Amino acid sequence: MAYRFLLIAGLLLTAEPALANWWIVRASDEKCLVVDIEPSANDKDVTKVGEKVYQTREQAEADLKLLCKEMSPRSPGNAQ
Repeated sequence: MAYRFLLIAGLLLTAEPALANWWIVRASDEKCLVVDIEPSANDKDVTKVGEKVYQTREQAEADLKLLCKEMSPRSPGNAQ
């Protein structure tokens, strides 16, 4: 019985990261972050970038570099 309990506990612990979802958000200081808690619509400190939910942190971080680079405000010295 104890063996079965340990086996089930081990499976649950290894499966937990696979159940996580990730989002890209922009904080009030204009920095983009990858978070594992979905921001609510009423949250004033962060804004969800896009509507996509990522299954792994690595996927979200790869898109973070593209999305936040495209959305970053241009400084006056960089205007063409």
